[in-house]
Amino acid sequence: MIIATAGHVDHGKTKLLHALTGINADRLPEEQQRGLTIDLGYAFMPYQSITSNQHQTLGFIDVPGHEKFLSNMLAGVGTAHHAMLIVAGDEGMMPQSHEHLTILRLLAMDSLTVVITKSDLTTVEQQQQLEAKISLLLLQYGFTQTTIFHCSAITHQGIVELKQHLIELADSEQHHDDSLNFKLAIDRAFHVKGSGLVVTGTAINGQINVGDSLCLISHNNLRKGHSQPQVVRVKTIHAQGKPAECATANQRVALNISGNIDKASLNRGDWLLHTAPTTIIKRITVKLTANQLIKHWQNVQIFHAATHTTGRIALLENQQLITGDSALAEISLDTPLCLTEQDRLLIRDPAQKTNLGSAIVIDLLPPNRGKRKPQRLEYLHQRAHINTLNEIIEFKLQHAPQSRQQLIEQHQCNAAVISQLLAANETINQHGDYLCYDSYQQALQQQIITTLECYHQQAQDNLGVGKERLYRMAALNQPAAIFNAVINQLLNQQLLANTRGWLHLASHQLQLTATEQQWWQQIEQVMLANPQPWWVRDLAAEISADENEIRKLSYKLAQLSYVAAIVKDRYVTHDYLVKMAIQVRQHTAQYQKLETAEFRNISQLGRKVAIQLLEYFDKIGFTKRKFNYRELKDQDLLQGQDKE
Repeated sequence: MIIATAGHVDHGKTKLLHALTGINADRLPEEQQRGLTIDLGYAFMPYQSITSNQHQTLGFIDVPGHEKFLSNMLAGVGTAHHAMLIVAGDEGMMPQSHEHLTILRLLAMDSLTVVITKSDLTTVEQQQQLEAKISLLLLQYGFTQTTIFHCSAITHQGIVELKQHLIELADSEQHHDDSLNFKLAIDRAFHVKGSGLVVTGTAINGQINVGDSLCLISHNNLRKGHSQPQVVRVKTIHAQGKPAECATANQRVALNISGNIDKASLNRGDWLLHTAPTTIIKRITVKLTANQLIKHWQNVQIFHAATHTTGRIALLENQQLITGDSALAEISLDTPLCLTEQDRLLIRDPAQKTNLGSAIVIDLLPPNRGKRKPQRLEYLHQRAHINTLNEIIEFKLQHAPQSRQQLIEQHQCNAAVISQLLAANETINQHGDYLCYDSYQQALQQQIITTLECYHQQAQDNLGVGKERLYRMAALNQPAAIFNAVINQLLNQQLLANTRGWLHLASHQLQLTATEQQWWQQIEQVMLANPQPWWVRDLAAEISADENEIRKLSYKLAQLSYVAAIVKDRYVTHDYLVKMAIQVRQHTAQYQKLETAEFRNISQLGRKVAIQLLEYFDKIGFTKRKFNYRELKDQDLLQGQDKE
């Protein structure tokens, strides 16, 4: 377990830790000369566990009390779950005491222990009066289960009782969550002669073993837009100040790492993660709780673990948030942070140097538009009240399909969590990387069927649509893996049919009459003898038939996919399209693109009709126009055979 100190400057935080552990946490020469803590210090207290009867170690983070070093203090308490507020008995609560207590409340510490130091300089009556004042103040701050101790680092009065309390607190600490991956916030990096690069920090989640590989997430790289992590290997581990084969959550950890990494590229606040995020986070949705008045689009400082940045707050429901209230907000970060959902942030006013409030991250990928729509706000309100990992994942799946990999990244959880969820809930399906409920698949099936029904009514001269175009029509922005699975299900259920690459409703079938069959045989001979796009009037003249009758027949032939209309009243045979498609594939395989002049040479057509044919390929989704050239888009279209 890790306990962070807090309190006003010169109130005896470092001396108290020395009395508890025998270690001077002021490691810098300047700190020892001035008798003032400037940067973070660390100390460890071995003890015999009451519950397990095993040797354990309690870790302490000594933070500076001077207001000029508040960012260092926040880096220390930002990774801890337990705190000790130190108040000098001869001075009482001072400005930084109040500010540090506010910070501890906003960070929602699991426990708070108050230690009144320098008891050798005060009388019993003074101690009792100060304890009464602090007890009342703690209640006002919302701390209802706080223990207060009177100690002296000089006479060691109360040190034994304080030690016993801390040991009981450590024994009651819950074991780390095995469902979460390892996550370490780096606060120091240095070289050790003969060993190499060492980084230290507090393990937030998970477990790491000697020989494991981790992903280094550098905030400098995130600022440059580089999300690719650097992979490092763990050579040796020190946990809670001792050599170890593994380290777990809520321990001070020193990792001797190897890899293509230099100390100069590391900064306080960088991360070592088991799973690196692939998305750079610059905008997040949070549940915001105000400690002071917060206005819409206010400039703020955002502190997270051992790092911080600046940004702006966009309130989603009101123009301001009064003290004590909570609301939904979106934070735009000036520089990216490495965040996971349910992370807690401290929000400060950079100009006034005051604590504005705290925030809990509830969405790492908010939409660009519609963030204030009633449906979106209702979703966020429901999401803000869910705290457990499995419930959060199930809630997200109830509203939209989720990427398995993205869930692991956003929550830094084990892949086993997803596997166990799938095994426990048979209504959740996986297609490729995506998870979704049965109800979503059924809704998507109905949407596809409805879309094709409308299409058949409006496009009477076409048999169906290609898969890519149907995706854009019925399932745009939905996971393609789920769409493909649903299409296969509809084909297997014989609700859809695939005729020469065209998807259509199975009930959408036509048959030619005897007269129409004779006309089609004549038309087919004409079009095969002279393979090129034909106008309806020219076909009618060739077989000596009425133009209007041939036009009606052309619609029917197009529905049967015997011919296709590249423009109104101009048709080509399916075999001709397949032939042109083969040549387009061969050309794009060699040159990656197809220009209009090149297609004219391939097809031996005039410029106007060649452009008409290319635009038809674009319309059905076979090709895609980019600037003055085209690229192949849907390989499955126009393959020359049925795909039942």
